[in-house]
Amino acid sequence: VYVIYGCGLRRGEALALECSDFDFKNKKLNVNKSLAFDENTPYIKTTKSQNSIREVPIPSNVLPFLQEYCQSLKQSRLFHTARKNIMTKSSYVKLWAGIRKQMNSPTLTAHIFRHNYCTNLCYQIPTISIKKIAELLGDHEKMVIEVYNHIILEKEDAQTAVEQALGV
Repeated sequence: VYVIYGCGLRRGEALALECSDFDFKNKKLNVNKSLAFDENTPYIKTTKSQNSIREVPIPSNVLPFLQEYCQSLKQSRLFHTARKNIMTKSSYVKLWAGIRKQMNSPTLTAHIFRHNYCTNLCYQIPTISIKKIAELLGDHEKMVIEVYNHIILEKEDAQTAVEQALGV
């Protein structure tokens, strides 16, 4: 949950993570692969698109947890079955059911955290651009605008912008 919430990853991107994908010194995460399923059989594949290969900052409140977790692992893969194999779809379903139970949220999905990540970033405009938000998500600016435009519009203040740009 920390890694998908703090870094805005897709489910498959998170499930494919290895400790070597983290640059803890520079607080960065290298997203370069995804885990997919052929029925229950897992396989590593490329990311959703070329845009999805990216480097994302790791928030300071998430960094210590991820460092400690990686140090505690006896293998490089963050998510795995009980036998240390690549996580199967059924293993993921069981893992996520446990997370939903602990969070007392029966309808919670991993994708909700990605939406939360993007929503929180949109509230930071103009400190961060729509272009940069799209890059961090591994997506296109068009998607950010189409899905999150209501947040961008909430922050818009045309009167103040015109006054600051052209007022005396």
